[in-house]
Amino acid sequence: MAQPLLAVDGIEVRRGMNVVLKGFNLTLHSGEVLALTGENGAGKSTLLEACARLLPLEQGQILHSDVVVADHEGRRRPTPLVIGLALQKNGMMGSEYVIEHLETAMSMSGHSIDPLPFLAAFSMEHRAKDLIAHLSQGQARKIAVLAALLPAFASKQPALILLDEPAAGMDDASVSVLCEWIAQLRTLGHAVMVCTHDQRLSTCATTHVDVSTTKVTTVTPNEPTSKLETKPQPVKAISPTAFGWTMQWRTLAWLNHNAVASLLTLGVLLSFGDLLDDLDEMQRYGFLLAPAFAAGLCGEAMVQASREERTNAWWRAVANANPHSGILPLALGCLLTLLSTLSFTLVVEPSIVMVGGFVTFITWHTIRLLQEATNRLARPRAVFVGLLTPILILPYALLLDLLSR
Repeated sequence: MAQPLLAVDGIEVRRGMNVVLKGFNLTLHSGEVLALTGENGAGKSTLLEACARLLPLEQGQILHSDVVVADHEGRRRPTPLVIGLALQKNGMMGSEYVIEHLETAMSMSGHSIDPLPFLAAFSMEHRAKDLIAHLSQGQARKIAVLAALLPAFASKQPALILLDEPAAGMDDASVSVLCEWIAQLRTLGHAVMVCTHDQRLSTCATTHVDVSTTKVTTVTPNEPTSKLETKPQPVKAISPTAFGWTMQWRTLAWLNHNAVASLLTLGVLLSFGDLLDDLDEMQRYGFLLAPAFAAGLCGEAMVQASREERTNAWWRAVANANPHSGILPLALGCLLTLLSTLSFTLVVEPSIVMVGGFVTFITWHTIRLLQEATNRLARPRAVFVGLLTPILILPYALLLDLLSR
């Protein structure tokens, strides 16, 4: 018996007030291709996203290679498998380059291959250095599917590939190529789950599961007629921090989201004129650190940006983390505090400059964690994280009191 890469053990999943899946069981072994079929709303996408650890479970558990990665008690563990994922949304930011996104996806497997032959098979080699935002809907879908398949082609261990309507927007020639690749991955020992209404993909599957009726049908799939040769290449390690840093500088989101608010704060304080001369030590530090604190209170711009095409969900599934700005707020906080100090006193205090950096860093990432916590809710944009930010004023006041002693 082939190795079981995925086991769904009696799961119950809700969407809002409705129970979409109840007592559902499923096993997917190495070398199998499972096609999820059924009517709209039957729970195909829900099942796939639960297998990717993106949805909470009311009952049951999800296992990857005999390791419980999610259960009904809210425990969520990193998967031991290489995961390839294509959601109904593409999971890519418009500011990413095509080749960059594919390299990012492969870096999660710890191995990398030359993506150009795959792009050529999809007639996309001339778009390798284009921004995702410049692609058509069909072209962007091809890249999203490639980002799910390439980690498996690059991996030396069996991988789990989850594809939700991968053929959406593709022409017949591209679907034929996709079927060949899925068949090739099956022969390499990987496991593939496909949610689809497209009959063209049914020829790739070894098993059909009707989610509406839980009926399981075993079929004989088509064998691959050709094999695309892969060339190993050096791995570019791309962490969530490195990705977030790159996107922040490419889009200057930090400038619009954080720096502008802090500069406005500084401008308001400067309008008070010589008021600083009449303040006590604690109030003086409050003025000097206010712009840095304001920058942190705006939170992480990448959280909002990564909601585009569910990029945050893609990162959580394949990397078990969300993109963020790393030490960027530390540098920004130091710069803002230096500017504030020069504006008010003309005497630079290195210790206060560093304190300003840490104020921005800690506040920024605290707000980021609150923002990320709401991303898993059904309506994350309906939750006003800003209402929770006043709780940070007390630690800020205690810090000022400590500095003034």
